[in-house]
Amino acid sequence: MTWMVHRRRYRRWLAGAAAAALLAAAGCGAPGGPAGGGSPNTPAKGGHLTIAAQNYSEPLIDDYILAQYIEAKTPLTVSVRSTSGASGLMHSMMLNHTIQMYVGYDGTEFTGPLGQAYEGAFKGHPERVEQYVRNEEMRRWNIWVSPSLGYQDTYALAVRAATAKQDRLTTVSSAVPYAGDWVLATDSTFQVRAGDGLNDFERTYGIHFKQAKAMSYDMMYPALARGAVDAAVVYSTDGRLKKLNEVPLTDDKAFFPPYHAVVLIDAKVEKQWHLGSLLKPLWGSISTAEQTEMNYEVDVLKKDPQSVAHAFLVRHGFLKS
Repeated sequence: MTWMVHRRRYRRWLAGAAAAALLAAAGCGAPGGPAGGGSPNTPAKGGHLTIAAQNYSEPLIDDYILAQYIEAKTPLTVSVRSTSGASGLMHSMMLNHTIQMYVGYDGTEFTGPLGQAYEGAFKGHPERVEQYVRNEEMRRWNIWVSPSLGYQDTYALAVRAATAKQDRLTTVSSAVPYAGDWVLATDSTFQVRAGDGLNDFERTYGIHFKQAKAMSYDMMYPALARGAVDAAVVYSTDGRLKKLNEVPLTDDKAFFPPYHAVVLIDAKVEKQWHLGSLLKPLWGSISTAEQTEMNYEVDVLKKDPQSVAHAFLVRHGFLKS
């Protein structure tokens, strides 16, 4: 199988799967069930939902958006429970009925629990990935998967904002005429991976870089900002893009696997409380630019994720100030 996987998401899924296996071997569920007890597979007595939160800013912000919206529109109370940050653990917690919801990514579900690769009939067709995830999560595990919240957190080719403005760059294809003079920064694996690595990226777009340098992400963003490199393969919603005035270009040929943010809900709970209909106004409501801005506010400006989530809901008219 070719390595068609977003590294940070895949490693989180593997870590979560390992953690879940250890919990099962120890004879206990994942820590912390719904408040007040209640039967498995339904909210606890008193109308309570628990959303699992990965321990980094992006899904945590989105969890609080969901929690505050649900509490404002229903008699339910909602807890946001911190986890190790591993999506595999959250999937296992859902199957063990210790949580009812979590924010995930369709590409993570596709390559993680569903065991698929972004190749063959799926390559270049993100809509097929979305539909496959939605159908199979329901068929195999009775998990309801929402439409996208609106943004993707995947790989992206980024340049300095000044470069994008000067050369009118908005997509990877628009950068093709300039890349021959560029030094590209990547992580340590991108240049050697088969399927979704540098060679295939260049072949798909007909783009050729002057040189490619491998470096850590902590070095990559500052290197691009100060002009030590001309472009970088980054994460598309990283708050450092905002901080350092860098612009991700649209992957207009869908080379990278899709990683749309989605909400996964226990299907019995979704049906009981009509959550798909209730949450419908949120689908497509968070743009990549806005999620990046919110990540920046939490990661760089050190704002509270709950406050950032509340500001989003007020800004879009979902809640009153």
